[in-house]
Amino acid sequence: MTKKFYISPLFLSLFDFFLLNISFFGMNYLKRGTFDLTSTYIKLLIALYLFWLLVSLFTKKFQFSYYKSYSGAIFLFLRSAVYTAYCASLMFVVMGLPAFSRLHFFGTFILLLFLESAIFSIYYLSVGQMTKRQRLEIGLKIEDEKVRRLEGEKDKVQRAEIGIQRVSSFLLLSDFFLVGISFFIVNYLKRGTFNPLPGYENLLLIIYGLWFVFSMMTKKYIGQPLQNYYHAIWPWIKAGIMMFGSIAVIVFALNLFHLSRIQAFGSIFLLMIFEIFFYRVFFMLVRNGDLFGDVESIEQVKAILKQNELPLEVDLEGLRRSMFEPVRKGLQEKYLKSDPGLFDLIDQSVNLAEIVRAEMAICNNNDMFYPEKMYDQPVQLFINLYRINDIRWINQYFLEVHNMLMNGGYFVGRAHTIITHKNWIFKKYPKQIANCIYVIDFLVNRILPKLPWIKRVYFAFTKGKDRIISKAEILGRLCFCGFEIIAEKEIDEKSCFVAKKMKTPSLDHSPSYGPLVEFKRIGTNNGVVRTYKFRTMHPYSEYLQDYIYKKHGLRKGGKIEDDFRVTKWGKFMRKFWLDELPMIYNWIKGDLQLFGVRPLSTQYLSLYDKDLQEMREKLKPGLIPPFYADLPVTFEEICESERRYIRAYLRNPVRTQWGYFWKAFGNIVFRGARSG
Repeated sequence: MTKKFYISPLFLSLFDFFLLNISFFGMNYLKRGTFDLTSTYIKLLIALYLFWLLVSLFTKKFQFSYYKSYSGAIFLFLRSAVYTAYCASLMFVVMGLPAFSRLHFFGTFILLLFLESAIFSIYYLSVGQMTKRQRLEIGLKIEDEKVRRLEGEKDKVQRAEIGIQRVSSFLLLSDFFLVGISFFIVNYLKRGTFNPLPGYENLLLIIYGLWFVFSMMTKKYIGQPLQNYYHAIWPWIKAGIMMFGSIAVIVFALNLFHLSRIQAFGSIFLLMIFEIFFYRVFFMLVRNGDLFGDVESIEQVKAILKQNELPLEVDLEGLRRSMFEPVRKGLQEKYLKSDPGLFDLIDQSVNLAEIVRAEMAICNNNDMFYPEKMYDQPVQLFINLYRINDIRWINQYFLEVHNMLMNGGYFVGRAHTIITHKNWIFKKYPKQIANCIYVIDFLVNRILPKLPWIKRVYFAFTKGKDRIISKAEILGRLCFCGFEIIAEKEIDEKSCFVAKKMKTPSLDHSPSYGPLVEFKRIGTNNGVVRTYKFRTMHPYSEYLQDYIYKKHGLRKGGKIEDDFRVTKWGKFMRKFWLDELPMIYNWIKGDLQLFGVRPLSTQYLSLYDKDLQEMREKLKPGLIPPFYADLPVTFEEICESERRYIRAYLRNPVRTQWGYFWKAFGNIVFRGARSG
């Protein structure tokens, strides 16, 4: 068995730190004949320490698992050295520090790169070869995964790639003009004229040269599948960042400190802003199909059909027989070949042997499926591979699916939820960049769609695409529209579900969506009490009560175990009872008394024994329940606590209320009792 070698990040960081010092002091000796540093160069060394650490963490230089191949390791060393030189040069130029030796500065990084490459080469030739087979196996697994995903995405992005190739020249020319526009706008803002000073045409040529080089290196104009805006815009952002660093290196290396730093860096920064907005508009036009047009050339026909001639003989009897074959084989080997995880989820939840092809419909877009547009008979299984959260009117879509399914039929779909979208961002981008992207993305695609008036502008522009919705809201909307959740699982950074048509859609005309939530609770004599709370759960969570209980059950204290419906800020509000402040209105109104059994939902009350349900009908519910006086743990203990309280209350209401209130007060204030 091949022995596995492990090198800790601490050892790698200390060893690389040692090489950095050797390189810096070595170049100081070659330049000045001494290892002693002046006070100025001591400050430079401290700055290099900081940049070296940040860049190494950013590039994951200290994680040996990222050294997957010899060439990959050398490229990692090169990239880290270049990025560190970028950061330091940027500091020199911004702070106006031209006095440092170019030989000392650039020689440090060249020597560091040489030492790192030489030592890793020795390791690779001696010890590293022993793990070559392991690296090969890992590489093959990674390649297999890439091939599987590419095959799955091939049909999705084929039309987008054709559109990109057709308009790549448009992107190139547009960006070319944006470079010049950015330069002259900054020049006008700085000097009040569009005419640059003598010699600044050289700066413009340098910017154009860097723009062309890094645009070609990042391939930001060609071959970008348009499945996600952040995936497509990343090469543009990366090219801009590299232009920033390169212009700093050029100014420092060629001693061009006489040029305006605002002109140099401002032009690139403004260019990046223009590119982000320009590409966003372009991206939405392509996603909406406005830039594609119809198929008009033979090349486009061949790209889509992949054939020249069509067979004229058709086996109609064979086609009819195939329509009544079970769908399992076709799903596994054709439709869901690139999504084995989703197929397994469906196969484990639905008896595919009892469903034939004529009873199944599958699609990969957000078009509404109206039964009159297809056949008169409903289907038993409907699979939509398109992201549910990209559909503008989700409830309307779910109701159309509900209408097209036969009773007991299954609806399979998937969505990008808050959690899966966050995981996708942090998996794709470095942590530092991912944090910024996630915050901006959350504000734009989570907050804006919920703000009054602003959401109208948001949906008019985006048509609902890319907005972020919680898993609780997706599943809650399904239950609201008459479905029962059969199974749900996160697969490939998407939340997948299998729902079953079990009942008619809810007659509730105003499901809770705002910050103030109204609940229908059972009160005295089995009457309905409308209580109010601040929202602590995701929208539509109330329709998941039965599903959550059946799946997770109750934990200590009588609360539902692992309740994903509660938001993070909702947990904070519950901890300090901020969510229950609106219930004071119910107390003032007379619907509740200060102390008493809590008003419960119909579903939760059904868990109680019949005798306890009848006992609860005899008295008015309260704000503070007996739970805080007795502090029961299990659900049975909670029921017994309420029995004792109700019996005592029916014998002597005033004495019982007074005694229970002070017990609860002591537990809450001095023992920190909380309900969760």
